[in-house]
Parts: sequence; C-alpha cells; structure tokens
Amino acid sequence: MNLMPAFRKRHPLLTLALPVQSGSPIERAARGLDPAWNAAEAALHAGHEDIAALMHSARSLGGELAQQQLQHLWPEAGAHDLALAKGLGVALWLAEMLLFLREDAAGGLILPPRDAMRRFMVEEVQLHEGRHDFALRRLAGHLAEQAIKILQGSAPLGLSAPLLLRLRLRWAMLYTGFLLEAMRRDPDAPFIRPRLPPREFLRLVGRALSPDSRGKNKGGSCGC
Repeated sequence: MNLMPAFRKRHPLLTLALPVQSGSPIERAARGLDPAWNAAEAALHAGHEDIAALMHSARSLGGELAQQQLQHLWPEAGAHDLALAKGLGVALWLAEMLLFLREDAAGGLILPPRDAMRRFMVEEVQLHEGRHDFALRRLAGHLAEQAIKILQGSAPLGLSAPLLLRLRLRWAMLYTGFLLEAMRRDPDAPFIRPRLPPREFLRLVGRALSPDSRGKNKGGSCGC
C-alpha cells in the first residue's frame, strides 16, 4: 500500500520544502518505518498541556525529520545548516497544525496547548464542531506568530543550500509565511485555506529567485 499520498496531503508544507526520494527519511516516516516518528505521532493523542509540550512535538515530528531529510539530500550540510533545517521543520509542522485543526479534531486530535486554549477561552468542542469565533481566531493568531518567528530564524538556509534545493526551500518558506500571515489577519482563521492571488504569487516568485542577502545574517522576514 502506498502511504505517501496521505502523508503529502497532511504534510504539504514539509514535502513542498524538501523533495522526497525513495529510502529517504520522509519516505520512511510516511511508510511507518521510523520508530521514533511513530512513537511521537502516537503521543499526539494525549494532546499538549502547554506551549513547551507543543514545541516538543513540533521538534520531534517536524524538526528532526526536516533535519534528517536535509542531511539525506545534502550530505555536505554543516552543523549550522542542519540546525536551521530543524527550525524550519518546527515552523512547517506548526503551520500544518493550524491548517488542519478542524480535520485533526474530527479524528480525535486536539493539538493546541490546553493552557493557551484556557487563556483564550477556546473549548475543545469548538474544534470538533468547526465552530469559529473571535476567541479561536485570537488563539490561531497567537500560534501563527510563534511559527512566524521560528520561520524567520530559518531563513538563512534559503541562501546556503545547493541551488535547486535553495530555490525550493525559499519558495516553501515564502508560501508558508503567506499562509501564517493570513492566519493572523483573516477574520475566519483558523478554518481557512488561503488562496495565493496571482499578483502575490508573482511577487513571491520574484523574492524566491532574487533573495535579499541581508537575510543570511538577520534571519530575514518571511518575507524570508
């Protein structure tokens, strides 16, 4: 049974950023052949008490896998680049969590931190029912801000990787930045699937092809 299509559907940003090859870490995770990934996935059913627990899941499932995949694709990557890849994986995992809040809740997964849900007065039943209100929008915006900060920190990877991989990484960072900014601004967030307008698409393509070298030192803005 080919499990890769289902994995791509649930992790579109991770697989956009890093090409999947046969026998690569992402392909092994998709096929259920990575014990650490399997254990971390199973642990998600317990949810997250606080932001530290959420970040642990993001590092285990997004960061570690992105780091391993980059090392597979780019064996010469240095320690700094691998650390940036881990940060990128965390940001992508958090963005995917926001994109699939409703679908995950329907499958029994409530992933936002419980302490943040209490602080913003969001109830689990809202996620199960896909019921949007201002409190849920504020929670989504708060989590999107955390992801944006981490994404910005990973931006130098889009300047140091080999050319084709670099372009792919930059496009994924820019697109993810667009999605997260939409999560912060859209009154219907988080139950949205932001569309990339043609003019914005062309602007992001231009930024992907002609990056600002200052981002290499400062982390960029995603933007990136």
